[in-house]
Amino acid sequence: MNPPQAKPSDTMKGECGNCRLKERWLFHRLSIRGIDRRLCTSCVLRLHPSFFCPSCFHFFDHPPSAHRFVTCTKCSSFTHLDCLPSPPPTTFLCPPCSNPAFSFFPDANTPIDQRLALVLLCASKVAAASAAKALALASARADRALREAALARKRARDALDYCSLLDKVKRLDVSQDRNLATAPNAASKKDEFNRFAAGQVKVMAPSEETPLHRPNDPQVRDSRTEWPG
Repeated sequence: MNPPQAKPSDTMKGECGNCRLKERWLFHRLSIRGIDRRLCTSCVLRLHPSFFCPSCFHFFDHPPSAHRFVTCTKCSSFTHLDCLPSPPPTTFLCPPCSNPAFSFFPDANTPIDQRLALVLLCASKVAAASAAKALALASARADRALREAALARKRARDALDYCSLLDKVKRLDVSQDRNLATAPNAASKKDEFNRFAAGQVKVMAPSEETPLHRPNDPQVRDSRTEWPG
């Protein structure tokens, strides 16, 4: 069965999102290639040929074993060997591939018999599996986004810590430069104070200081006065 292409365009209410047929009394919601779709029962099965046996409509919970099934030569559907006449044909075509006009659920007005009930149940299981897969993918994307957000938060915090450290280093460098600029004067004053405290510097009272002689003072000798040898 060649699965028809699902178009991502919007559909009207009461219309299948794939075949566009209206007046379908039951639609299934499922995700196809990440797009939420409303499909009729027949299109659900035609778009998922490898999920079930097209003869008995048994839903495959796990990937089928190749030795128990026959694969369609045109699509990826698997048919039980028990569902085929013995011996199985060498070239096998599933019902949808052998008849292009084939429909799993041909008429909505047809009474539900055992076969149509199996078809409806199989399509519901396919839709449920598709929804579970979409949920798992969404959960994985959410977990990945959460990890990326936590990593981005850690990087931002590390960047803030680094900026704070650079600011502290800059302030420390400025403080050290100021201390180096004032260090000689402070050391000189400290040395002078220490010598004064040790008595090396004699502080004289104003009365003990020798007055300076003025040029016209009679005590000042002229250049012809002989100084004692």
